[in-house]
Amino acid sequence: MDDGDPTNRKRIDALRRTVNGPVFSRGEEGYRTELEGANTLSPMSPDLVVGAASEADVQAAVRFAAEHGLDVVVQATGHGSYRPVDTGLVIRTHRLDSVAVDPAASTVTIGAGAQWRRILPELAAHGLAAVTGSSATVGAVGLILGGGIGPLSRTLGWAADRAVRFRVVIGDGSVVAASADEHPDLFWALKGGKVGLGVVTELTLSVLPMAEFYGGGLFFAEEHIEAVFRAWLPWARDLPDAANTSVGILRLPPDAPEPLAGRTVLHLRFAYVAPEAEPEELRMHAEELLAVMRAAAPVGLLPAERVGEIHAEPADPLPVWERGEFLDEIDDHYVTSILRFAGAGVQSPFVNVETRLLGGAIGSEPELPSAIGGRGAAFSLLTIGIDIPGVTDRALREAGAALYESVAGYSHREINYNWAGHPTDANWERLWSPKTAARLARVRAQYDPDGRFAFGR
Repeated sequence: MDDGDPTNRKRIDALRRTVNGPVFSRGEEGYRTELEGANTLSPMSPDLVVGAASEADVQAAVRFAAEHGLDVVVQATGHGSYRPVDTGLVIRTHRLDSVAVDPAASTVTIGAGAQWRRILPELAAHGLAAVTGSSATVGAVGLILGGGIGPLSRTLGWAADRAVRFRVVIGDGSVVAASADEHPDLFWALKGGKVGLGVVTELTLSVLPMAEFYGGGLFFAEEHIEAVFRAWLPWARDLPDAANTSVGILRLPPDAPEPLAGRTVLHLRFAYVAPEAEPEELRMHAEELLAVMRAAAPVGLLPAERVGEIHAEPADPLPVWERGEFLDEIDDHYVTSILRFAGAGVQSPFVNVETRLLGGAIGSEPELPSAIGGRGAAFSLLTIGIDIPGVTDRALREAGAALYESVAGYSHREINYNWAGHPTDANWERLWSPKTAARLARVRAQYDPDGRFAFGR
């Protein structure tokens, strides 16, 4: 900070006169509400929070932070909130949720706070679809800054590979456009570099014609978890790139819909994508592949805008403990390790332990390079728990450490930023290759020379 207090009333009032959105300092009425996000585990108590209502508001907030020596943290939906924030300035971008579809250009331009559940119906009205994340309530920009893997990515690739153009407020408060032709170094970094680069206010994505895909979930009772998990692995390895799948061992709460309430189940997720196929041809090919695993479940043709329903992720804010890993080829011993911590009859603190098949288009190099980490992994592991102090918090950390140690031999050399969850120091060093990390450092130094934008480590 400078020699004055940036949070004194006079300076806050001056900031309020330059922005249209709300400005709160710690303790003021409305402060806590403005900071509410999807993950309630990591407390947010910065010196100031600015609810940006426009790109100009973002610029004003960044300039104020630069003038008074404040770190800047950016939050849209709060899904990526993994550490306490007790100083600095938080910019909330959830009000910047514009969505503009250009069917002729096959693009969509979105604001920084737009969520997939708003974007997908707008695209569907034109027979179009996008590469999304697993949750419809995730902000599209945040997903893409980290790379972006979703239920259709084995077929359609990373969400970031479809980025066309960003508008970004950089460290001095000015706005730059980044694309293959404008600030190409920044454009490369924004596709997977995630942090320390600026505040993205607008993003243009390429989209594709797709009205339907075949997908859904199969739920298997607790007594069948081991048999199904062991059968899933060789089946998944042989799937074509048009097929996408994962398995999650779920421990569902008592208030979940019947007949799943209070039960432990294995949830097999499946999506088959063939944009050029007719619906009946799509159904036929997908059901032929799925027949090996199918017992009875709501799997069938779905509108493309419902891709966010495959993983059945909760939409309400929760205190989420989350950790992930990218893996090389796994085997039956890996399955044994997972079952030991989350299988049938185990007192597990995890509400979801997911293994996802990667490969396919996820491992392909795009025409335009990007900073995405973990592109070459074969599988991923994700563990999720509800962190309740004095009830589950210690068990989550102890069981999490033991589980990941048990599968450490399968770890890929890199782990993607969006997957790391509450990252350990060791994981931080694996987010990018040494070459990519060095290049990102140079780009960050160019566009944010004072290190204003906090890394969120």
